[in-house]
Amino acid sequence: MPSASGNPRPLGLALALLLAACGGTERPVARSTAPSPPRPRTVVARPLQAAPGLSVPATIAKGQSQVYTFSLEKGQFADLRVDQQGADVIVTLYGPDRQPLAKVDNRYGKQGPEILPVIAETAGEYRLKVQSEDSGHYEIRIAALRPANAGDRDRVTAERLFSTGEELGGEAAVTRERRAADLFRASGEREREADVLHGLGNADSSLYRHAEALGSYRQALALFRECGRERKAVRVLNDLGKAHRALGEPQQALACYDQALALSRQVRDQTGEALTLNNLGKLYDEALGETGKALDSYDKARTLWQRLGDRSKEASTLKNLGILHQFQGDPETALVYLEQARAIWEPDGPTSQRADLLTTLAQAYSRSGENGKAVGMYQRALDIQRRIGDTGSEAVTLNDLGCAYLLMKRPKEAREWFARAAPVFHQIGNRQGEATVLTGLASIDTDLGHPREAIEKLGIPLAASDPSTRAVALLVLARARRQLGDLPGARQAVEAGIARIESLRGSSARQEIRTSFLASNQSFYSFYVELLMELGNPAQALAASEEARARSLLDLLAEAQAGLRQGIDPRLLAREAEAARRVNAAEEKRWLLAQAGTSPERLAPAERELSAELTAYDRAQSEIRLASPRYAALPAPRPLDSEQIQHQVLDGDTVLLEYALGEERSWLWAVTPEKVESFPLPPRAAIEEAARRAYGLVSRKAPSRAQTQRALAELSRLLLRPAAGLLDRKRLLVVGDGALHFIPFAALPVPGTEALPEPVPLMEEHEIVTAPSASSLAELRRACAGRHTPPGTLAVVADPVFTTFPPLPFSRKEADSILALAPASGRLSALGPDASRETVFSGKLGRYRIVHFATHGILDADHPELSKLVLSREAFLRAHEIYRLDLPADLVVLSACSTALGKEIRGEGLVGLTRSFQYAGARGVLVSLWEVGDRATAELMRLFYRELLQRGATPAAALRTAQSVLREEDWRAPYYWAGFVLQGDWQPADKPFHPPGIYPGKPSRRPLQRRTR
Repeated sequence: MPSASGNPRPLGLALALLLAACGGTERPVARSTAPSPPRPRTVVARPLQAAPGLSVPATIAKGQSQVYTFSLEKGQFADLRVDQQGADVIVTLYGPDRQPLAKVDNRYGKQGPEILPVIAETAGEYRLKVQSEDSGHYEIRIAALRPANAGDRDRVTAERLFSTGEELGGEAAVTRERRAADLFRASGEREREADVLHGLGNADSSLYRHAEALGSYRQALALFRECGRERKAVRVLNDLGKAHRALGEPQQALACYDQALALSRQVRDQTGEALTLNNLGKLYDEALGETGKALDSYDKARTLWQRLGDRSKEASTLKNLGILHQFQGDPETALVYLEQARAIWEPDGPTSQRADLLTTLAQAYSRSGENGKAVGMYQRALDIQRRIGDTGSEAVTLNDLGCAYLLMKRPKEAREWFARAAPVFHQIGNRQGEATVLTGLASIDTDLGHPREAIEKLGIPLAASDPSTRAVALLVLARARRQLGDLPGARQAVEAGIARIESLRGSSARQEIRTSFLASNQSFYSFYVELLMELGNPAQALAASEEARARSLLDLLAEAQAGLRQGIDPRLLAREAEAARRVNAAEEKRWLLAQAGTSPERLAPAERELSAELTAYDRAQSEIRLASPRYAALPAPRPLDSEQIQHQVLDGDTVLLEYALGEERSWLWAVTPEKVESFPLPPRAAIEEAARRAYGLVSRKAPSRAQTQRALAELSRLLLRPAAGLLDRKRLLVVGDGALHFIPFAALPVPGTEALPEPVPLMEEHEIVTAPSASSLAELRRACAGRHTPPGTLAVVADPVFTTFPPLPFSRKEADSILALAPASGRLSALGPDASRETVFSGKLGRYRIVHFATHGILDADHPELSKLVLSREAFLRAHEIYRLDLPADLVVLSACSTALGKEIRGEGLVGLTRSFQYAGARGVLVSLWEVGDRATAELMRLFYRELLQRGATPAAALRTAQSVLREEDWRAPYYWAGFVLQGDWQPADKPFHPPGIYPGKPSRRPLQRRTR
């Protein structure tokens, strides 16, 4: 019987050193794998009186065996059948000598009869044993009982050939089943001929002869339709789809699955429908790259398996969901699904499934960095596969072990495992597996400086049907060509590889997966940037850097502009709202347990529950995207090239400082409207070590002043000194990378002042604005362009009523001081109990140009979509809820702790509250980098709003002045004044924030201090 999972995904091209991830190679369906034997027990035989038309109903429990005895005379023919009525049974017939005569277990699971015709060669007592791995009903029938004739002998011979072929598998199955098909055809038994042709197709597929299998499947399909056996036709259509998939024909596979799905629903075959949905999920995920549709198909399949009570098939779908998430760079969610599958299969599941699940779990642990644990699981799986003789899966596991050792920086051991897997894949004709292994071996050759040997191995990988395999093979080819000095050839190869991975990324409907998928493929972009710099093309390298970063934010902003929710079925929106409610309940439960000091072991179930609810919520959002005609028509926004950045993003007062951290060296681009210059920097490790050291000091209330100055001076020398001659503009736009997202650039010393007793902070000479990419800033402007300006000036949500959180005594003072600066007719005061979820979701905040929150902020680094602001009565405003707000504000101020932070994802920056507000419509967001002090923050905000509302300053200029003044008012340490950063657009809106004629504009009392260098 085929499993619900079919063949798992092709293993991530498993060049772990290149992609920091392992996936899985195509695993053949295990053949002749017996289920775990039941416990030994005494079985009492039940005697039957053999007679034509005999019918005996029975009930069987999981793992039980039942035996029946009956007598036959010599030469007598008995047409024995066991009709399955909810139980999937295995039936064995024994002769008078107690030796087995036949064993049957049809491939249609619980559907259809098990057929055992027999001719008694000797008179005596025959035994019929019925076994089951699940509970249900069946019925024993004797359809005919008579003296045997020549036709009966042919039929018995055909059935024996068919059943033994099914059990043996491989070439033996092909030989036997061809003879059986001829015998059934001669006797006119069309349905049994179709059954055998179906089996013959499966046998050819197991030998990777998929083209030959197609012919047998098509003949079987025509016969089943002729006989009116639609449920069997559903199964054949599924196997036809798998064969087309294996031949690299995904559209033909999709057509087969669509036919199977329609037919299964027509005849109300829920088992066939669930099987088809599961296979559709795999096709959408692995071959078509349509992750949203894959998630939807898997979800529907899982629901049907649960309704049918088929726990084993449910586990197969759970495993496929785990594979999807780990391949998309989300091992945490993958482990949630895989552990659920393990809970079902581990106690008594089939041995081959346990081995397969062990390898899938091992891959997820590899992606999580737990390679030692992964190796142990691979070894356990390898032992099982060798014990049951599953050569194809053994080869896959050998390959996976090679990937694990690559991740552990042990290339010699990796090469050993790859070398052992390669001939096995070649021998069994698995070209996909062979391509994966050869790619791994070629990667090791390039690491060891043998580029010619690497290129020789890449022929099969570069011709592979799997787009991911070809993409990584192209990257290895690019590296090898670069070592040979062929830089143009290297560029051609890496650009082709990037085009392939971008096409896969763009097909996913789920935002989180698009983000994590891009993050897992940063090796392509890092190499590309380095290569372009080597070719002397800094402007093109800058464009490649933009291509590598903040792509999911571009997609988000484009979606926000498109208005995807217009015209959507209200039922989908209601389903999303219910999913969000369940997420919030699960998150609150986990949060309360964590606050109570619950141990990690006892907290784990709540973590798993939360992850499952987040996945359901993501799925609901994915359904809305897929149902939206606006989404279908939405073009993917393209990152800007260097010339577009100069003309569309920058102005004459602004210089862009964009950083890209690399393993061997890093880069800084300094860009003005007139020119693009680049500078080499130390490797990522050196810069991030200095950045984390500086952050650890400036984010503390009372660090050593000397240590802090040294740390900031070192960072300034690394990051700013190379471009010191270009820092002659009023404003710096900083696009960071890695740990640089945590750094307050405002506190870095101006180059040339690092060694002074009192270094000059960068903010004394410059306004400083940050962005995840220059392209995202342009997209943000496009999203905000031409929209209606809210009529109100300022809405303040502050000083919530807490019972468990510590009070913020200066929050009310902060709110009162800034509200006093806005006209009464243009402000909203939501203080105390009014600082509530009801206020936030009432729609009132969307009427104001500035929205200010003064409260506690809570960072959730594991689930950035659950980072939150605390409102009255301990209610939370979570990042994922902010996406659903309509907030066309020019500025959102989050006067709370660590609101700038989130989960750092390579190529995306920090994913958290900031991008939630940008999606909701905010042009700019003022956020904090650490746990800011209550009193100092209140004073900083008073100064900031004075500049903004009374003196007509832009947000960037107002922040610079407020920081400068606060620094002189006994708040010298950067901890007090440098914690807030402006993210987003620095350009003013259509009009200043202060109403004309009410507050006369005055020049700032803190003009930019320019020194003569």
